[in-house]
Parts: sequence; structure tokens; C-alpha cells
Amino acid sequence: MKFLLSVLLIFSIFSVKVTALTLEVVSEHWPPFIIQNPENRNDISGSVTKKINDILAPSGIDYTIRTYPWARSYYLAMNKPNVLIYSIYKTKERTPYFEWFCPIHAKTPINIYKLKKNKADISALETLGDTVIGVLRSDNSHNYMLEHGFVEGRNLIVTSSEENNIKNLLNGRIDAVIQSKESLIYRLQDTGFSIDDLKVGFKLHPNDSTEHCMALSKSSSPEMISTVKKAFNSWRVNHNKNNN
Repeated sequence: MKFLLSVLLIFSIFSVKVTALTLEVVSEHWPPFIIQNPENRNDISGSVTKKINDILAPSGIDYTIRTYPWARSYYLAMNKPNVLIYSIYKTKERTPYFEWFCPIHAKTPINIYKLKKNKADISALETLGDTVIGVLRSDNSHNYMLEHGFVEGRNLIVTSSEENNIKNLLNGRIDAVIQSKESLIYRLQDTGFSIDDLKVGFKLHPNDSTEHCMALSKSSSPEMISTVKKAFNSWRVNHNKNNN
């Protein structure tokens, strides 16, 4: 009888492990919100990453966080079940494709910036016709500029990383970049330039569409959706309580 009970216990433990929920969490290097350690690809930190860990760690979900170029992370979240992407802005176009959890972080305005010595007029969308702007492939700002008539290879230069956009700006290869102020300050470290060397232009997105969200692939299992939803709601209650 003792032997039989031992076998049943081992089997039940094995069953729990087999049926454990496994979640792939993807993002991009977007400091200071999401920071990938250049010496250790698996070491992801940052103010928003901390909140992701605070949400998921108590849930019992077996999850890993990886950073990729934004276009790849977005593709994975769009096409693969049980994939969670952050930080992502919730837009009308994106809404149908994900299960949304908002907000996980405060609104982060996105503006266009240029070097002060550059003569381009970045005060309004209408003045940017001849301005060459660096954008990140497939991100919200890239899509925004395409929707407003800007053309890749003419007044949009598309790259896979914001670091390349910053280098191109400082080297004079482009006129402007689209960034959050916090991220721009971080990325200018060790370049010999500071935020004081740049001029800020118009703001791209309405405030209500710049909250940081996390989004779960629509094809995720019902169990995963339910578990993430419970974890998020629990975190939100505690987060709001601590901030009051």
C-alpha cells in the first residue's frame, strides 16, 4: 500500500509539471523601461520589466523574458500562442489581435527630436515634408508616419534598432528621430551629446494611446488567458492600493 501511494504521489507531481503553463514573454531593448544587459542576453531589467515580474511571478506561470528587434517580437506575439509582449501601445489597428492588459505603466509621450544646429522645421507634421526621419521598423511611430504619407527611402529611414537611429542623427545622416524623452536621455549616454543639444518638436500620439500595456497572443489557451488576467487584476488592486 505504501508503495502504491508513493507511485501515485510521484505521478501526481509529474502531472503537475507536465500541465504547468509555459509563457514566452517578448519585448525590445527600450531603456530605461526595458533594458537588456549587453553582456548577458537573458538579463532583462528596467522599470517596466520589474512590473512584468511583479505581475507574473506570483501566478505560478513558468515564463521567460527575451528581447528581440521590435518587428520580431511583434510577429511572435501575433502568430504564436502563449506569447506575451510588452511594452506595447494599444491602438485601434492592434486591438483585435491581442488580449490586452492596460495600463502597466504611466503614459510616455513620444516626440520628434533634432540636433539644434539642424535647420529642419519639426514643429508640426505639416512642416516635415523634406525632413529625413529615422524610425524603428514596424513600431507604432513607423506606422504613424506611413499613415500620414511619409515614404520609406525618401523621408523615412527604417532601422532595426533605435541605437542606429541615434547614431545616424548624431552623424548627420538623418535630420530627426522619434523618441520618448526618457529613452533619448538614456541612449545619449557616452555619445558626447546630451538632451540639451537637441530640440524637441511635435508630439505624435494622443496621450490616451501612450500608456504602456502588455498584450497576450489571441491564440493563447483559455487557461493561459484566464491565469494572466487573474494575475494582472491582482497586481492592479495591490498597485492601486499602494499608490493611494
